Amino acid sequence: MTFVSIALVLAAAALVLLAARGIFLGYPRPPFRAAVLTWKEQAIVSACADALFPKGGPIPLSGTEAGVVRYLDGHLHLLPAGTRLLVRLLIHFTEHAPWIWGPRRARFTRLSHDERIAALAGMAQSRIYFRRVAFLSLRTLLSMGYLANEAVARRIGIRTSPFPEARALVVGAPEEAVA
Repeated sequence: MTFVSIALVLAAAALVLLAARGIFLGYPRPPFRAAVLTWKEQAIVSACADALFPKGGPIPLSGTEAGVVRYLDGHLHLLPAGTRLLVRLLIHFTEHAPWIWGPRRARFTRLSHDERIAALAGMAQSRIYFRRVAFLSLRTLLSMGYLANEAVARRIGIRTSPFPEARALVVGAPEEAVA
């Protein structure tokens, strides 16, 4: 193999790796370096989060403003490899489902905001069981991330600490020292 051949093979491999991360496929550069999610996956999660939790909705924070992408990345990092793979497949399924079921034959991230909402509604109301379960799974994961944001939790009246009235108990201390 000549030097030129080796250089071409290495350049082609680099392009394939960059494309796999979503760099050449029109996905925006993510705001943070993720532990698990690729650029493409971050863009998909962001699009889904903002469709489910739009800016200026009943709670002013959008899904991305509430940190759903970062939350999901951290959550995935803690999951076993098999479960992590299933969640990532769910994300990719959501991205490519509009090619099959609409509302328009395009990737989810290429749809308008209203078309994204229609695509998710189509999943939620589908006669195909797998599509409905996929939507419920996605909504559950994104809702966990949205509700983990303290501003969102305060807005809907959820306590950020489950026991704010509880006093700290000091092991081995007399009761009057705790009170």
